Amino acid sequence: MASEDLDSGAARGRRLSPDARRDEIVAAARTLFSENPYTRVSTGDVAEAAGVARSLVHHYFGGIRGVFIAVLAEGGAALADVRTAGPEVPLAERIAFNLSASLDLISENRETWLASVGHGPMLADPDIRALIDAATDRSIERTLSVMTDVIDDTPDSRFALRCFNAFATQAIREWLAGNRTREQVQTLLVNAFQHLLLDTIPAL
Repeated sequence: MASEDLDSGAARGRRLSPDARRDEIVAAARTLFSENPYTRVSTGDVAEAAGVARSLVHHYFGGIRGVFIAVLAEGGAALADVRTAGPEVPLAERIAFNLSASLDLISENRETWLASVGHGPMLADPDIRALIDAATDRSIERTLSVMTDVIDDTPDSRFALRCFNAFATQAIREWLAGNRTREQVQTLLVNAFQHLLLDTIPAL
């Protein structure tokens, strides 16, 4: 790739380090994927939104699949990290706060979330599957870290949390498909999760 092609992209905006430029492209792509299905976004769209040359997007990511994977990797981390309420917050309030924060983030990134959990053409892609698995693992780790006063880190706890993740995924699909309201889904998940923590996991 000619260096002048890369330089022309950078010249459209501020001079940034390679890492900062890459982050800027991912941020622009995140917005596009949150509003459009994966199949309707091109590297040209991403380049225009980021204010760079299309060649620069290909240089960093190889193509639209690489951009999408980068957005998914960032999103998986964000979905766990947004749950910030820990043992310092009463349990019922903590559960409601953390679940609401997760639903807010999913709502803001609707199309990306749908694509990553099976409503897009990339489900069978091993890299996408690995990212989904990694996001699930990170979610479990975060739950264990903010619920240390309620449950211990045991194989039974991890098993139950993994199952709850699948349950929550299906409930969220119903909401995003318009079959249930957000309020209904949030009520379901809050009550089910509290029951899981206080009754189901101790019974395992």
